[in-house]
Amino acid sequence: MTPRSRAGSAESERNRGGRPTAAQAGELDRRIRHAALDTLLEHGYEATSMKAIADAAGTTKPTLYTRFPTKEALFLEVLGWAIGRPDWPVPEPPEPDPADLEGALTAIAHAALTRTLHPDMIRLEQIAIGHAAAYPDLAKSTYGTGTWPRKRLVVELLTRHARTGAIVADDPGRLAELFLGLASGVAGRLASFGIVLDADERDRHLNAAVQLFLRSLRPD
Repeated sequence: MTPRSRAGSAESERNRGGRPTAAQAGELDRRIRHAALDTLLEHGYEATSMKAIADAAGTTKPTLYTRFPTKEALFLEVLGWAIGRPDWPVPEPPEPDPADLEGALTAIAHAALTRTLHPDMIRLEQIAIGHAAAYPDLAKSTYGTGTWPRKRLVVELLTRHARTGAIVADDPGRLAELFLGLASGVAGRLASFGIVLDADERDRHLNAAVQLFLRSLRPD
């Protein structure tokens, strides 16, 4: 079934049954987000139209505009949604063993770098950077580190080992942000300019980041 016929079917069902159910509305929202993300990644922000997104989602422009009054509103919604997803662009791995500080930090750093250097994430980052000046709240609303699940893991890990005296971590939240920046921040920024670390470089980068961070935590 083509997007247009799917849209017609969805609209006719809605018309026959009155207002859509919560499940139907949720399914449509899901389709819109996925369609918008795929279209943005393929064509970029400027070349993506609301009609193209509506067609890809199997709905109509009027329906799309009832949910998102502007392309900017849809862009901000989809950007935040994509970045916050634990299954995109790759699924998050299981939480590491917290008893092994070095092993857990290595696993967390590896997951962060894998996500950062995925081609879809690099492309989304490039689009976001290209429009950051036009949307000044973009970085704060979508890239703020306060609610990162991965940051929470590092905070819990540092707090646990600081209690035993194995490390000194007076400000676990700040240290977690610094560690994640060390693990993936620089590599991600380079990737946004087309400079992507190869597999060997990634391994060396991860090892250096973890060892440097561990040395900074050692008690005097």
